[in-house]
Amino acid sequence: MSDEIELKLAIAPEALASVLKAAPLRARKIRFKPARQLVTTYYDTPKGALRAHGIFLRVRQDGTRFVQAVKTAGEGGLLAERGEWEWPIPVADPDLVLAAESGLKPLIKRAKKGGLARLFASEIERRVALLTDGDSVLELALDQGLVRAGRRTQALCELEIEVKAGSVAPLFALARELGALPGVSVGFATKASRGFALSGGHAAKSVKAADVALDPTMTPSAASAAILDSCAAQAAANLPVVTAHRLPEGVHQLRVALRRLRAALAVFKDVLPSDRRKPLRRDAGWLAGVLGPARDLDVMTGGLLKAAAAPADMAEDMRLLGRVLTTARRTAWHEAIAATSSPRATLLLLDLAETAWTLRHDLPDLGAPPLLDFATAQLEQRFEAVLAAAGPDLETLDIEARHELRLALKKLRYAADFFAGLFPRKAAKAGIKVLAALQDALGGFNDAVSVDAILKRAIGAGPAKNKDALQRAALFVSGWAAHRGALAWGEARACWAAFAAEGAFWR
Repeated sequence: MSDEIELKLAIAPEALASVLKAAPLRARKIRFKPARQLVTTYYDTPKGALRAHGIFLRVRQDGTRFVQAVKTAGEGGLLAERGEWEWPIPVADPDLVLAAESGLKPLIKRAKKGGLARLFASEIERRVALLTDGDSVLELALDQGLVRAGRRTQALCELEIEVKAGSVAPLFALARELGALPGVSVGFATKASRGFALSGGHAAKSVKAADVALDPTMTPSAASAAILDSCAAQAAANLPVVTAHRLPEGVHQLRVALRRLRAALAVFKDVLPSDRRKPLRRDAGWLAGVLGPARDLDVMTGGLLKAAAAPADMAEDMRLLGRVLTTARRTAWHEAIAATSSPRATLLLLDLAETAWTLRHDLPDLGAPPLLDFATAQLEQRFEAVLAAAGPDLETLDIEARHELRLALKKLRYAADFFAGLFPRKAAKAGIKVLAALQDALGGFNDAVSVDAILKRAIGAGPAKNKDALQRAALFVSGWAAHRGALAWGEARACWAAFAAEGAFWR
């Protein structure tokens, strides 16, 4: 068995020629060998038992040679660290006797009993180059081709950079220089994940945050690395959902990933070096800010106007308002895609990946408290901040104070999500449930009170004609939103007692 440490960069096909001639490769005198044709077939049980346990079995044909490999899903976010076992085999069919000596061992009986099914294959041209930098040796594998599952195919063009020996620092240095080039982005989807999506007939969709597996034996540094990797993985998975597929839910989940990241940077501010934390917070805030208008206008045009149910005699006014909002949304999406496709977004993810690696491997936790004590202190601090923001009487809070309460609760909610696995499951589940209900109610109130500002910006940026009709429609929508906001605030008041009683599940 060996440990595979690898980072993937996606390259737009039209940018490949210029990338190969660019300074980052020329300065390092990187020369790729002639292309080899590789066909790699992936197998699983008919019910997907291997994948469910984070195990991947494949057979690669390289000319007349066949190599079987078993890989684990591993840990890490963008910089993947995986267990890998490889054996030469005489034919294309998998050899389960050899596989029994790998991470697949616990599933061998199930694989033998149920048999293996051929799911999909990748068909690529691979060009390889080696780079020696100090004590480090990197292997660069440039892959062009496709993944095929039955009649479905998906093209790919990517550069895998693997650490064969030494430090990961040269990997990140090279990746940053390449990531600053047009057409280069962080690649998160593996060939296996592409193949599983194709074989299942799944369309592109947004990706929610995965649970973070923490345990009390971890140090705060190790826990922060796991959480930062989770944020990076969610962000990287949703970037192409925005840039390539233009799905509104992708913008939403990308913003969630960025909010989780900023919350994590605050929770672990005394663990992370400030020279890493501050740039990450700045760039995450920048990207979230650019995405905000697109998300707001997605909500406005995606059903809110219809839900307002204007009377028939306002139909023309509402139609004009809908056109203005649609135009504003188009502009906001153009800016969002430009930002998510930019080198700055790519470099944010690379910086995040390197920070997580450093926290996991290089920073000692001398004198750090046990993780359970650390988590309890962070949760208690945020719980007290929520109580302070609420004051003695929710009814006395003005709109600005309610906004501050929502922000304080959001910080608590993300910290609770991070650390929930450290506490008794039943209590944590109940606590997060009441946290989520209160957060949803306060979010609904905030969405309602934000309507006026969104309408004002959109109308102000629109054409000068039809202003009276637009103002009539905006006034009606604002009134409807105010009513909805009052209902949401009433719901928040109703949730408050349950939150105060059950929200502090760590106590």
